[in-house]
Amino acid sequence: MEKCTITFQPAGKTVEVTRGTNLMEAARKAGVFLDAPCGGKGVCGKCKVKVKSGAHKHEYNSLLSPEEIEQGIRLACMTWVQDDMTVEILQIDVINDIMVEDITSGSKGKFIKKTVETLTSSGVKIVTKFEAVSLKLPKPTIDDNIPDFERVERELRQVLGCKNVKCFVEVLKKLPQALRRNNFEIRLFVSKNSDDCNIVSIAEKEKAGPLGLCADIGTTTVAACLADIQTGEIVASANSGNLQMQYGADVISRIIYSTKNSGLKKLQQAIAEGTLNQLINNMTSKLNIDKNDIIFSVFAGNTTMTHFLLGIPAENIRIEPYIPAFRHAPIFRAGDILLDINKNAPVFTLPNVASYVGGDIVAGVLASGIWNSDETILFMDLGTNGEIVLGNKEWMLTCACSAGPAFEGGEISCGMRAAIGAIDEVKINRYDLRPEIKVIGNVMPKGICGSGIIDAIAEMFLTGIIDMKGKLNTTIKSDRIRYNAHIGCSEYVIVFGDETESGRDITINEIDIDNFLRAKGAVYSGARTLLNNAGMTPEDIDKVIIAGGIGQNLDIENSIVIGLLPDIPHDKFDFVGNSSLAGAYACVISDEARKKAAEIADNMTYIELSADPLYMEEFISACFLPHTDTSLFPSLKDVMNL
Repeated sequence: MEKCTITFQPAGKTVEVTRGTNLMEAARKAGVFLDAPCGGKGVCGKCKVKVKSGAHKHEYNSLLSPEEIEQGIRLACMTWVQDDMTVEILQIDVINDIMVEDITSGSKGKFIKKTVETLTSSGVKIVTKFEAVSLKLPKPTIDDNIPDFERVERELRQVLGCKNVKCFVEVLKKLPQALRRNNFEIRLFVSKNSDDCNIVSIAEKEKAGPLGLCADIGTTTVAACLADIQTGEIVASANSGNLQMQYGADVISRIIYSTKNSGLKKLQQAIAEGTLNQLINNMTSKLNIDKNDIIFSVFAGNTTMTHFLLGIPAENIRIEPYIPAFRHAPIFRAGDILLDINKNAPVFTLPNVASYVGGDIVAGVLASGIWNSDETILFMDLGTNGEIVLGNKEWMLTCACSAGPAFEGGEISCGMRAAIGAIDEVKINRYDLRPEIKVIGNVMPKGICGSGIIDAIAEMFLTGIIDMKGKLNTTIKSDRIRYNAHIGCSEYVIVFGDETESGRDITINEIDIDNFLRAKGAVYSGARTLLNNAGMTPEDIDKVIIAGGIGQNLDIENSIVIGLLPDIPHDKFDFVGNSSLAGAYACVISDEARKKAAEIADNMTYIELSADPLYMEEFISACFLPHTDTSLFPSLKDVMNL
């Protein structure tokens, strides 16, 4: 079969593929990241590239303007190789530019402390089986000529009072040189369980503590920390986008990709080698930490992300009756899943609850203290997926909403994730309908992210630009309200092209609004369904805890205006940021916290929304601004009469 050579600029990467290969698949093979929220279906328009040279076939798409097509801009997923090609990647830093909250600083650092306080006040001990032991051994002589390991074993029995001492083969390989290099003084990281002691690692650096890795594996972003297991101190943190994004923005797209040839392997490599190992390298190189000293790891992710991390097929999660392969995964070793830390380090994944409620939500419930609260709490994790928990220490109901990627800017024509250049706040002047915007990084805007979209839609509704159905009022005379014949609907211009980075207008159109209304409708109707199952109303909620990346800049008032959040007093809302990572951190520094997480997962009752007879009715009613039942939003009575 005829081969073609594809060169990707400015990365300078080259790959040889068979004639007729899809250009996106060629990029993946070359190790070149292309953003593909829709999974390569040609409906998101994010995988734009510029063909500099070379014959190719491509499908015309309404997401590309005639001017772009003339300039050689193509959607990679809709382009097929016919000859040698040179292709320019237009978005370079989409992975590393994504903004992820740092839970170690400011108010979010306080949440970490509060998480530990919540656990200790409820009787959970912050202790682990891992510890560092320094030994000063007698040197071998003719009269005392026992083997090196037995010499260490003898001393550990005396120091720790253990009967059985074991070690990994990697420790045994390093032991002879380590003893003699340090004049028979040695520092070991051990795991002690009743009478058993296992030597996990030889600490080469005197000041190094036994380190634990914890990470929140989100569908879009991954955040990680390194913690001293004994002191609980977070010594490093790092975050980035999840490299799996090139296979689709949502879990369904990725599950479908995982069923293709080598698909599951590529997804595992993307999260383990492509994302986690890069974060690990970032943290260890900055602090000159030996990766071998990372002897334990805890990961919190949704059910699908956890399956992919462990390399376990997930295709049945998306097929009725939606069955995952496991809830409580066995403990893997780091070497089993390509993780670049001590290869024998146990890998603990927080347990799943069901197909679409995973360990990230269990971690969030653990960290936020719902499991030990007398108050009735509504916990909402707003990210690529929308998961909700309702309950207290007596009972907990949970569900997952099919929100899709809209909260992360997906399925929105000018949408983008929260990164440098994203509009994250919008205020529209009531008189001339001109918007005031705030842009992440104070640079020229590139697009608009989730919190900005919420603001824009709320402001458009409050100013009468759109009605309850999200349709634009084209009778208003404004240069910002216009009909776009290219896409066949009306739009509102947030920023004109002469003030944007790309030179193109940043707009929000009726198709965007419809997509976002479905996303917010899924979340609100999910919350209503949980309340209905508990025989409650929004007035019965004592507190609403909002977690997830979108909560960083979420405007409560605007979120109520569009019908995303229940219309209750604002002082009942609390933002906690990345509760998933906070819960994973707790499970690194406390053995009992991991047991408590397992109990929480077992005690949560999962409501399958697709099987609930009233859910679809709730969903349809919630796909309006703010809702078809305006009595649910009493504070907006005056707005309804606008």
